[in-house]
Amino acid sequence: MKKRHLIIGAMVCCAVMGTPGTAMSQMSETATKEVYDFSGFVDVDLLNLFYEALQDGRKYPTEEEFATKGILPSDIAFIRSHVRKAQILDRSDRLISDTYEKRDLWMNIPMSMGKDGSVGHPSNYFADDVFSMWNYTNLFGSWNHGFFAAPAAWVDAAHKNGTNIMSGIKFFESWGTTSSAWNTVLSAKNPDGTYKYVKPLINCLMYFGSDGINYNWEDNGYSDPNTIAFNKALHKEAAACGFDNFYLGLYTSANSLSYQVNALFGNSEGRTAHTMLNYASGDFTFMMGQSVQAAEQAMGTSEGLYAGVWIVSMNRRWNSLNQTDDAKKCGICLWGEHASSRFWSYNSGADAYIAQTNYQALLERGFSGGNRNPLNRPAVRNLGNEWENKDGVPGLSTFAGLATWIPERSAIQGDLPFATYFNLGNGDRYNYKGKKTAGPWYNMANQDRVPTYRWLVTEPGTLTASDKIQPEFSHDDAYTGGSCLKLTGEATATGTDIVLFKTSLTSSASGAYANIAVKSGKEGNNATNLYVILKKQDGTWLEFPVGETTGTTWQEKKISLSGIAQGDVIERIGLRVKGSDNNYKLYVGKLEINNDVKTVPANVQDVVVEVKEETKTSLSVKMNWKLDRTAADRADWDLLFNDEADVDHFEILYKNGEKGKVSEIARTTMWAAYVGDITFESADDEPYVGVRAVSTDLKTYSPVEWVKVARAAQDALPEKKDNGNYGLSQMDPACDGADIARAQRYVTDVTTTGAIENLDYHASEPVADGSQYVDATNQVLKVRQGQEVTLFIKCFDTTNAYWDGSPKTDGLRYCFAGGWMDLDGSSTFNPDPIDENPEQGERLFRLGTVRQATPEFETKGITHTFTIPADARPGNSRLRIVFSDAWFAGSFIPSGYHNKGFSMDFSVEIIGDNEPRPMPVDTHDQGVAEEPEGLDQTPDGIDNVNNEISSFYVAGNMINFTNVDKVWIYSVNGGLVKYLTNPDKYSVADFANGAYIVRMQYGKVIRSGKFVK
Repeated sequence: MKKRHLIIGAMVCCAVMGTPGTAMSQMSETATKEVYDFSGFVDVDLLNLFYEALQDGRKYPTEEEFATKGILPSDIAFIRSHVRKAQILDRSDRLISDTYEKRDLWMNIPMSMGKDGSVGHPSNYFADDVFSMWNYTNLFGSWNHGFFAAPAAWVDAAHKNGTNIMSGIKFFESWGTTSSAWNTVLSAKNPDGTYKYVKPLINCLMYFGSDGINYNWEDNGYSDPNTIAFNKALHKEAAACGFDNFYLGLYTSANSLSYQVNALFGNSEGRTAHTMLNYASGDFTFMMGQSVQAAEQAMGTSEGLYAGVWIVSMNRRWNSLNQTDDAKKCGICLWGEHASSRFWSYNSGADAYIAQTNYQALLERGFSGGNRNPLNRPAVRNLGNEWENKDGVPGLSTFAGLATWIPERSAIQGDLPFATYFNLGNGDRYNYKGKKTAGPWYNMANQDRVPTYRWLVTEPGTLTASDKIQPEFSHDDAYTGGSCLKLTGEATATGTDIVLFKTSLTSSASGAYANIAVKSGKEGNNATNLYVILKKQDGTWLEFPVGETTGTTWQEKKISLSGIAQGDVIERIGLRVKGSDNNYKLYVGKLEINNDVKTVPANVQDVVVEVKEETKTSLSVKMNWKLDRTAADRADWDLLFNDEADVDHFEILYKNGEKGKVSEIARTTMWAAYVGDITFESADDEPYVGVRAVSTDLKTYSPVEWVKVARAAQDALPEKKDNGNYGLSQMDPACDGADIARAQRYVTDVTTTGAIENLDYHASEPVADGSQYVDATNQVLKVRQGQEVTLFIKCFDTTNAYWDGSPKTDGLRYCFAGGWMDLDGSSTFNPDPIDENPEQGERLFRLGTVRQATPEFETKGITHTFTIPADARPGNSRLRIVFSDAWFAGSFIPSGYHNKGFSMDFSVEIIGDNEPRPMPVDTHDQGVAEEPEGLDQTPDGIDNVNNEISSFYVAGNMINFTNVDKVWIYSVNGGLVKYLTNPDKYSVADFANGAYIVRMQYGKVIRSGKFVK
């Protein structure tokens, strides 16, 4: 729980619920916008909790012990990964033969934006970081999370692809303050002389399911003999536990192993760390070869040694990485920054959708090379590898790509089946078989295994690069989930291959088949010109035609794989395009290779639903559950892997009423889910949410475990704010500098002249709720088609501003400024320009310079004159003004989170008789989605049918509870104050004055309330 949210809640409580003559006041809310509470995940406290469990003969705390520290199962479930780290295939047949087979890449970068504990966790904000280049990444740093706090969603995504991922990072910097608490951890010993916290630390990692810890250690504390011994003991304990992929990552300012090999790497007594040698003058160290020799002399291997570089610039000495055979053996570590990956912060786009497309393309140019095909890479160059687009040339277009030095990785092996929906882990809507079932979502645990080469496009059956077909991930549409594969280009008679996956998959049963979902968008019968291609172990390529589409919507086709017999091994999976079409375009939303195998998954049990945001006609829920099987490989840590339970993933289902129509609204591999903004048909809906497990055979299901969520009283609920399709526009609450932005970054004046009815907005203080968004739609700009309007905007002037008692200027002068107006009546803001119709863009202006201030935003204000297009569609419209930090161009979009900025909406009314411009065509499949498959396989179970909600009221220093089994009371700083079971009432006479949050569980439902003493 974050302090700022509690303070805001306290202010609301005092203002709304205060009662004269009483010591306390009570608020009737039974839901909260605060989704996650990781206040209990303090590294030293967790280690002590695991240490206490060890003294009791256990390797992990009980659920009750966690609860007494304020850590609920609903929070643990979002940190704990049940996806086993997959083993990668042998890299001896790597695509680029002159790479060193064992060379690894460590991406020591953050996830998403900011350092808030909720960063990277599931949300309903789709325009977020979906890193997807696991196919070249051995180790991921989780650089903006503390120890033991990396999101399970990211751990799941990494593990599916055979990537190791850190649980978080700790900073020891020479210019900062080192953590005395952690130094105590390193030195504390048991009576027998062993290190007190070695076993608890390993047990903690093995319980939560991540792969190690990461140090940013820039002072020389890592060379302390006590620290070296502690780190060696960690590796030995991990080995004794069978924790073979334990990593202790060490980022240092040292650029050579030569004099510190034991402190940084290890010796004959064992490994100390996996070390990133820091840069020399901002570049790769000159000591790669010598350090490799030192590593091999000390431990017989250089695996775990990385040459690091700060990717604030990609103009580095890339030609040094292969200068000698020894240098080739040194791994590569890319790092930057503390709160946002450079790939994410340097990305840009005119709106959230384009930015998502550009992000994946930027990743592809960075990893596979500037041409997005590892067989067609630009030559290695040390200069001219610019991040940002310039003169129409996309960023990193000249870069040789990390594939030049790092062999590709794949972890797709074992028995069939295999399936992908080409999900990146987000979407502006959730689709089931092409039709919408839920709104925007973000969940990396629903990211499919990524293509191995990204993108290997060749002439048929060869390793000769082709550019005839361009594959890309797309959010234009989706079959199931939020994204798909889009193929565009030229279909030729000779054909073009898109080799998607390197595999070693055995068909362990008869009846092999492929399921593929495609969409052409064309009316009538049309050839897809598409073929599924498979390469067998004997080198034979098999080709299977997909056939025709018979309309504009998604269609799934089942294809018999007659050339795949029981026992055959498939080594490559791909697609082939051939025919005659100069404007080929096809979406692929599913590709499954399966057979007649059948496996029964474990049953879902103990589903708990926590009510989050709730309105009269919508609901957001956070869920967690368990399975009815026992852990095997990590039984001592009670960590059951999904594959041990024969579970591939889980489906989250919804229905209105016990007999209502069922729809799938989310998928995940975690034992938890967050689904935001479930929209009801009416205020009378009876929401049921359910979970079922899907077998590793992808066609057998567990029974659905349903929970009925009793509604709060309608008069206690707000109306759902209908923002149409415009979407939210507010500050990312996790961004760096959010607090000072809330104080200094706001608009004071917005006026217009020349309109029929003008705007006249003025403010003298920041936004009270901290969102950095103002809903000023009560003001209406009334205009006529073709009318000229002058807009004036002025921001709070920070020339003489103070922050925390000292002069500090950090206002909107450090932002971009932009304005958008909906001119086609679509309730969206089209980017400017639109490729096909550039005159129909809807951005009115964009001002500011990247990484520079524009002081006149605050001192003089902005004046912009524009003309309402003659074909602007008459009717109700909207004007949106957005400011976003100029150091992060990718955050400057009309809808979504902005970075340290400010946004506001005004209503617009357009009048006129001219022929209006056409509205955009929605090409998504329309109508109601069909019910999920397999509902008739097993009977349902109803976990909770309570028709009452938990509640409390405060009187005379006493909290009185109704319908409550468990209670957690938190103070203003997020710390647990009291944990109660089956309470009727509880005295809070000894509580300090302030705001408190109460989480109440009744049956299988948790709700929240607030009060102020």
